[in-house]
Amino acid sequence: MAFFMDPGAMFLGCLGPSEQKFLVTLIETAAKSGYTRFVEPCAGTFAMANLAVQNGFKPEQIETSDVNMMSTVLGYAITGQSLEPLEIHAQGFSDEELLDPATALYAQLYLRTSKNAGNDYFYQILTDLRLRRDEHIESINRQIEVIKNLLGGMSYRPLDMWEHLKEVLDDPHALVIANPPTYFSGYEKFYDTQGKMTWKEPPYELFDPETGHQQFYDLCMDAKALVICYQEKRAGEAVGYTIYARSGTRADLNAYITTNREEEATALANGKKIKRPAESKLQPLDCSMLPRDYEIKEDSKVQVIPIKSAEAQYYRELWTHNFVGSSATFNRALLIDGYVAGVFGISKMAADSVFVWYVMKVPHKTYRLGRLCYMLAQNRDFVDTLLDNIEQEKVTKMRTAMLTRYPENKEVRGIMKLVNRVEDKKNGYKLTYEAELVEGRTEQQTLQEWLRRENEWQKNRAKASSKSKDAK
Repeated sequence: MAFFMDPGAMFLGCLGPSEQKFLVTLIETAAKSGYTRFVEPCAGTFAMANLAVQNGFKPEQIETSDVNMMSTVLGYAITGQSLEPLEIHAQGFSDEELLDPATALYAQLYLRTSKNAGNDYFYQILTDLRLRRDEHIESINRQIEVIKNLLGGMSYRPLDMWEHLKEVLDDPHALVIANPPTYFSGYEKFYDTQGKMTWKEPPYELFDPETGHQQFYDLCMDAKALVICYQEKRAGEAVGYTIYARSGTRADLNAYITTNREEEATALANGKKIKRPAESKLQPLDCSMLPRDYEIKEDSKVQVIPIKSAEAQYYRELWTHNFVGSSATFNRALLIDGYVAGVFGISKMAADSVFVWYVMKVPHKTYRLGRLCYMLAQNRDFVDTLLDNIEQEKVTKMRTAMLTRYPENKEVRGIMKLVNRVEDKKNGYKLTYEAELVEGRTEQQTLQEWLRRENEWQKNRAKASSKSKDAK
């Protein structure tokens, strides 16, 4: 029994031949289209790095990472790094022996097999590993040499996927292909030695496929990098833009390859070399902006209309500083009495929800117009205009995410519920909000409800201000 059945088998990863064939064309065309950085977090056995180096990327352009010991020992062996900083200890092996990558990998294989030694099948394997120890270590050494010849020159770090992503997502020349675990704690269970082998494990967050893919695309959808993600989901539950699907991977699950930029990834996968488009020519709508002091009444006419991406970007750049263009499938404008009052963008990202990517509004002296945009986007009648019949049955929620210096965002208070708060080193907090869709509420009724809340908010602010002055 060898570490892998043959040197090439280790590169199969979790992807089947048809998935790999699909990605080969995408990777090859990307390398010809100006992508100069290939990133494989959750590297596992470096399946994607192998595809990349065989299809146009140089090893020096490839960076990989993972948090399990097997990948790290192999990654260090490929990149010529000493294992000493990993502080590996294993029952029955000296620390000096474990500085040799092949011996360390053998020890991990032997000790994780030993936990099942009560089963006759695993007992026979364990006996073979023990009796032919030198042969197995030599076999592993040969396979490491094959891998080094293929991937020598790439970089590897023991690093959490989320940390690696934060480093690369702002690079428009980066192609990121991630294969996060398809089982919760799957890697931990597979490589478990019941404490017989330890190492200096990097800090990381366990990936739960039930929620992790939505978290992944909350982070990656707006990235400048092109991001590809493999996932196994039930029909209709893939997260992100699906560009490939195959039925029946296991039980009732299907294989999906998803992305943050559908048109570009599809073109690359079809072998079409892409040229990054120049910045869109920004253009306003054929109507005026809402005056900063305009009085909005209960009988004011409110409309939500489809607009082009270039039209949305025009107002977003006009109304905000440090503008960063994010992509949305559907761009909409809010009109009040024929004036442009705001723009917002929505995508279908998960089986049960739509996702609001941005809301920008006229800087008004009195009203919080962003709240009106969120309320209109929350209406079931509006959401149904974006979905097909099957999606309409499944979608029940609206979600959004925000980067902020504060642990709460007041703009959506009372409209949406905070469901996740994560500290962000650069921005303070990453907040995720969620709300059930509102059934049967018209645009005009939404305006009236929003006005009622705004008037109540203004009165409360006035009372608070008055009390503050009296206290002084």
